[in-house]
Order: sequence, then structure tokens, then C-alpha cells
Amino acid sequence: MDWQAYEQFAERIRGGEEIPGMAIGAARNGEPLFVSGFGTIDAGGAANVTPDTVFGTASVTKSFTALAIHILTAEGKLSLTDPAVMYVPEAELVPVIRNAELRHLLSHTTGMPPVRRREEIEGFDDHIRYLESLDMEPIGAPGEQISYSNDAFLLLGAIIERVSGMDYREFIMDRIVRPAGMMRTTFTPPEQGVHANTAVQYSEKLLPVDWPSLGNYAVGGGVRSTVNDLLIYGRLYTDRSFRESVIGNVDTSGMQKRVAMVDGTTFYGHGLMVTPDFGGSVLVHHGGGQPGVSSSIGFLPDQGITVAVLTNRTGVSAEKLMKGAIYTALGRSPEEAAVSLPDVPVSPDELKTFTGHYRNDEDPDGFRIDAAESGLVILTDGRTDHLRPVAPTHFQNDRTGKFVRLEGSMAFTGLRVYWKETGNKE
Repeated sequence: MDWQAYEQFAERIRGGEEIPGMAIGAARNGEPLFVSGFGTIDAGGAANVTPDTVFGTASVTKSFTALAIHILTAEGKLSLTDPAVMYVPEAELVPVIRNAELRHLLSHTTGMPPVRRREEIEGFDDHIRYLESLDMEPIGAPGEQISYSNDAFLLLGAIIERVSGMDYREFIMDRIVRPAGMMRTTFTPPEQGVHANTAVQYSEKLLPVDWPSLGNYAVGGGVRSTVNDLLIYGRLYTDRSFRESVIGNVDTSGMQKRVAMVDGTTFYGHGLMVTPDFGGSVLVHHGGGQPGVSSSIGFLPDQGITVAVLTNRTGVSAEKLMKGAIYTALGRSPEEAAVSLPDVPVSPDELKTFTGHYRNDEDPDGFRIDAAESGLVILTDGRTDHLRPVAPTHFQNDRTGKFVRLEGSMAFTGLRVYWKETGNKE
């Protein structure tokens, strides 16, 4: 394992993407392989990031919530095939939820389209009334198609509360975080800065940003943590004896089922994604993004390896850093981890049909796709990336390695769906 080569790889990405600070760690069955901080807590500051620096984790939180549901399932308090309305009967008035089961909430397969984000709503009852007020056109019937929905996922928080009798945050802290010994993990936003060893968060334009208020979206994005704590968390999925000592007899393999295809290599399970063949091993992972946060956690259950990456800038290549560390732990070059498919010929006239502004109700700013001399480029909040054609309607982002599928007036960016402005439902 050449961790010096990995450090150079990580620093190239940090410098190229102007990431003020990041922390990265890798461990095998609880034994550290590599743990380090890169850069500083605040841009231009003197205090270095450490493996105990707190960052936002964003949607890495979804695996904590999914694990809480699986704990309750193992205790016989609910079933994954129970209708969601068994626990939130008021959601019967939300047509897209009416026939959804818990497993559909966990896998983003309810059919709920992206809807306008309402972080100011605090209570679940009020949030359900908000969903009732919307005129939503389902993307498909439950189980038919993946459509990443924070608003459907947050109903799991209400279900945890009603089944356990505890605030969902306290349930996760009491049943997962504290018993595992994750000492600096919290739902409570810590004060940013050197004195608290908490990274200052920066937007894509490198402007400092406050923690988002989140409201009910904390169910899927509210955990703040450190790399050292996330390496402990990963053991719950890779080390059976440790898992049983913390959460009891809970089969986490159910979270790793290949429920819905994300792209040609990856599937979504329950709060986790699964890449069946990553360097010859099954990679289980999830990333996250919020204002001032790009994060990624990944583990190889059959090899006991966990990798965690936390950064303090929006829209940077945390997943690329995670995958590079996984390859390094396997004794390979981090550069090999990037899946780079060969280009396919697409005519300039065909490329022009994909240009335009793509949005959805949750992300009204969306992104632009333009034609350039080199082909298509994607513009997101001031950042421009080249899209390489790898199939007639499939493109790969050269910087991040992520895929975009363009079909008619729709764009699929992995888990999310967008509509071209001229055909947008808005």
C-alpha cells in the first residue's frame, strides 16, 4: 500500500479544485491504514485540519437513518414491506406515498419527483401537510424507478419516532453513535472555526456559509462528524462481532441489496449504494453534498476496509478521493480507481440537441449544458466541466467521473432527474 502516492494524488485534487480543507481516513477492521488531514480549517488560516476536525456529512446521514429502520425491523417492531401510511396515516392524502412501503422510502423508489425544499418547516405533521398541498406527477409507481427524494426519505424520521417513542435524532445517537464510541458525532451544528476544531464551510464560489437550517431534512442530511468517527461507523458494516456488540443482531446486508440501478455500474439499496465489481470487490458507499460540504464513505464488507472523506467545499470530488483510497488499500494505484469509459462518436448536430438549462423543483438553479469546441460542457454554479460521450445519450464528467444521461427533455445525474427549461414542468 503506497500511501505516499495517495497523499500526492489527494493533494493534486485538493489543489486543482481549491478545497480549503479535508480529512481522509482508511482502516481495516478498526486498525488504521491511513488517517490524515489536508489543508486548513478555514481558507488561508494557519490551523491544520486533523482527523478529529468536525465536518458536515450531508447525505451520508441517510445510512444512519436506514440503519435505525433496520434495527427496528430486527427487533420485530416493523417490517420493510409495511405500508408507510401504517405509521403516518395522514400521508394517505399524499397520492405518491399512499401505496409506498418502507422499502420504497429507503431506496428512493416511491415515484415522488423532486419538490421545492422547505427547510423552514420543523414538524413532520406540517411537512406532510405541505406535501399534501402539492400537485405532484409521479415519476412511476412505487418500485418502478429511482428518483432521489429527500422529502419522501424524511418520512422515515417520523416513522422512527412513532415506533420507538423517541426523537429520531436521539434514537440514532442512543442506539448507534454513542454505543459505537463516536465521540464527536452530533446532529447539533457546532460553531465553525479553529477553537471548536470544526471546519469552516465554503460554497462553490469559495464564500463562507453557515450550516443550513435543514429542518426535517436533517433526517437525511443532519449528521456532523469526523473521519475518525466515520471509520468506527464503517465497522458496523464490515465487522460482525463489533456490530453485534453495538447494535445487536442486525443484518446490515439487507441495506446493501441492489434495489434500483443508478448507472451502468452502481445500484441503490437502503441508504447506501452498491458497486458490485470495484477492483474485484463489492464496494458499498454513499456520498453527500450541501452548502459547504462534499463527503463520501465507502467500505468493502468482504475485506473489512472502510474509507471516509470529508471536505469543506461544495461540489468537489469527495467520491473520487474515496475510491482512490479504496484502491490504495487494495495495493493498487489511486489513479486506477477512476472508471473512464472510451469515447463514442456523437455528431455536433446531435450534441446540440442536448444543450439547454436543466432544472427541477428542488434545485431550481440546476445546471446548463452547452456545446464547446471540445464537445459538451456542464456549468454548475460557476464551475465548468467537460462531458465526454461514452454512449449516444450517456456522458461522463471528466473531473468527477460521474455520469449524466440525457434523454429528450430529461437529464439523469445518477440519482436525480432534471427537466430541460423548455420542457420543464415549472
